[in-house]
Amino acid sequence: MNNKNGFALIELLVVVALISILSAVGVVTYNGYISNAQDKKAQSNFNQIVKTMNNELANCRINPSARLFNNQNCDSNSEPNVNAVSNFFNSSTLTNPYDKNEKVVGSNLCNKGTVAISSSNVSGSYQVQYVSQKKDIKYTKIVESKWSSEKTEQMSKEESYKCSTQTLTASASSAPKQTIYNYKPPHSGSGAGIIVDENGNMLAGQGAHSCGPNCFDGTMPNWYTFDSNGNKVYPGRPGSKYRWVMTEGASASGNIASSCSGGNCRYNFADGTYTVLNSGQTFKAGESIDSRKPIP
Repeated sequence: MNNKNGFALIELLVVVALISILSAVGVVTYNGYISNAQDKKAQSNFNQIVKTMNNELANCRINPSARLFNNQNCDSNSEPNVNAVSNFFNSSTLTNPYDKNEKVVGSNLCNKGTVAISSSNVSGSYQVQYVSQKKDIKYTKIVESKWSSEKTEQMSKEESYKCSTQTLTASASSAPKQTIYNYKPPHSGSGAGIIVDENGNMLAGQGAHSCGPNCFDGTMPNWYTFDSNGNKVYPGRPGSKYRWVMTEGASASGNIASSCSGGNCRYNFADGTYTVLNSGQTFKAGESIDSRKPIP
């Protein structure tokens, strides 16, 4: 008689295959669950920040002797600056769901889990924004204060928005190439600046400007100019489609000069260089005009 105890080889192979398939499905399901949970937590942080700001500022209206964001008296002549508000939340119990070592509030709207706080178009009011990395949607809410110069008509907005590189800040060796949304100036000094779009093309009708560090580090959210259609452009505001970038830096004597007048340059975000269009020469951003050398 044949011994029919145990499994045949083909049966064992089928069992192993089924286990592998179920394991793979389980991993995909788990990763999807984690991704959804992170996005929901980041959205919750955004809503909590807006709610807390509204509560703090509302209390200020009825209690002039109160302290606002643990930093400023409510009877002050102006609203707390954006840095003070951001520091208040970054020192709170809120955490970035994508990386607990990352700040909750930052200037780069395209860092995963980051909420951006800036001044709005209306003096005395704030703009709070968050980009959902799951839905490619940018959420914007306006928070008014007793210092607001006028009433904002549209207090909230949702719009389609896809970051070119939506990643956490990484080390230099693994950091993604720069884009308009994660631009950092070549150094913290003064220099010649141009306003460019996400492809590095200069804003029509604009030349180069001598500018201090605050032009390039995103701390001039209310400064604006106009595009060729007469629309306001805010190159110092997080999430803007235009950005101040530094081309030439100041010389050792403090002199600032540029080759980019009259729309004559294109900035290359990927490698931090700029090209002078009428000569075709490319230079490393941040070097002064009297010390720079063309890149071969």
